Amino acid sequence: MDLRKKLRTRRYITVFFLTTAIFVLGLVIGGYNTEKKLNSITALQEELKTHTLDVEMQYNLLAQDPCGFVNVTALTDELYDISLKLDYMENVLGSDSSDVIQLKQYYFLLELRHWLFLKKVNKECGRNDTLVLYFYSNQGDCSQCEQQGFILSYLRKIYPNLYVYSFDINLKSNALDIIKRKYKVVKAPFIILNEVPYIGFKAKDELQTLLNTTHLNNAKKPSR
Repeated sequence: MDLRKKLRTRRYITVFFLTTAIFVLGLVIGGYNTEKKLNSITALQEELKTHTLDVEMQYNLLAQDPCGFVNVTALTDELYDISLKLDYMENVLGSDSSDVIQLKQYYFLLELRHWLFLKKVNKECGRNDTLVLYFYSNQGDCSQCEQQGFILSYLRKIYPNLYVYSFDINLKSNALDIIKRKYKVVKAPFIILNEVPYIGFKAKDELQTLLNTTHLNNAKKPSR
């Protein structure tokens, strides 16, 4: 074998070993990042469980004297914080993950409890909070659900007495099934604003008009 062939053979062998080393290194780094991400998700799951139990206990305490604790801003912010963490988990693990589904089911029950609590406060304590139940779908069959969610999030920031509760219309839940049957929720997007159902997408201006009208009507009601 002449010198050029020897050099060419050595070059091929060197390239082969370098390529193999890079590939193995990539697998090691990928495995480490995957394990790190899974550990992060596990920690987040435990944090969410503790957080939701804390919120549930707050409901039990508030229910003892609803009119004495009408400022539920902190509790509402906690629910919103839980929803952001759930969104992150859903993006990482996927909407079909059993862990995500279980936590979403429990979170939706917390939302319904918060909704029922504020309905009671409105009735017994003379408040006029505006309560919205929003049903969405993330299975690719609702092209306007994401936009509707953005609009409601925006309005939530500019209307201090507006409370928005979002629910996955496809999630199995006996409690949610009762709500869906009562208000005839069959397709997303679907909004229930202070007991009044609205089918289909609602633009920002249209929703603002409905909110302003609802606020004026509530303000006319005599306080107890």
